[in-house]
Amino acid sequence: MPTDRQANFAQQPPNSAWALLRPWVATLAMVAASTIAGHWMAARWGTAAVDMLFLPAVLAAAYLYGLGPGFAAALGSALAYNFFFTEPIHTFRIDRPADIVTVAILFLVALVTSQLAARMRERARVADALAARNSTIAGLARRLLSCSSDAEIGAVATHELALLFETNAALLSGRPKPEVIAAEPADALLTPSDIAAAALVLETGEPAGRRTASVDPAEWQFHPVNSSTTVLAAMGLARDDGAQPVPEEHLPLLNNLLDQVALALERTRLEAETRGITKPGLAESAR
Repeated sequence: MPTDRQANFAQQPPNSAWALLRPWVATLAMVAASTIAGHWMAARWGTAAVDMLFLPAVLAAAYLYGLGPGFAAALGSALAYNFFFTEPIHTFRIDRPADIVTVAILFLVALVTSQLAARMRERARVADALAARNSTIAGLARRLLSCSSDAEIGAVATHELALLFETNAALLSGRPKPEVIAAEPADALLTPSDIAAAALVLETGEPAGRRTASVDPAEWQFHPVNSSTTVLAAMGLARDDGAQPVPEEHLPLLNNLLDQVALALERTRLEAETRGITKPGLAESAR
């Protein structure tokens, strides 16, 4: 987890100039292709149905690239049809009322079509993101099922979160001074301010540390690992460049993953209690 079939939830690098321009270049190319096809059709059967050739370009631009390129395709199609296929040719002037109506209807139909295609694209994107999110949560849950100790749970959880969000990760527990259960990388450095932020999380059950609502000089950002009754541990995340460890839009995913970690820690704690074994770190944090 994650696999090649899952989405990458880490922060993405800035888009290149070509990545920003490609949707618009592709949209222009599709409108140009429709115009060429229109010339081929007009030379054989007239211009009566040429306007319909532009709709596939509008649909493709809106579905592949979103509403902005879809609108550009609608506008470009109307202008291209006006310039190349209405009298007088090669001007944007329209002399015949019928041509005015045709161009206006072409633009309106193309605009509505682009909006529908863009909505379909957005719904497909949301569905894919939700499927990837559920797959990620299920994958972590499966891995945690094979763990029989806090150290194993911490090792799996920190490794997977570090891989998923491309951050450093550390799991801490215990009061009054939290101790590191596991970290990725294993030699990750936590300062006294970081330890204090983790202790605050264990005490309050609220996120603390870098770039959180609580003012704290810590380099790490800590999130609570909650059971139904108490705070079991604190998961710390930090990026080497000091940026936000987890984008705000991915916090729900992080919380769901931490819920899986909490279930695993709670399971091992109950198993230990059943066998009459005391687990100091989690037992102290549960008081």
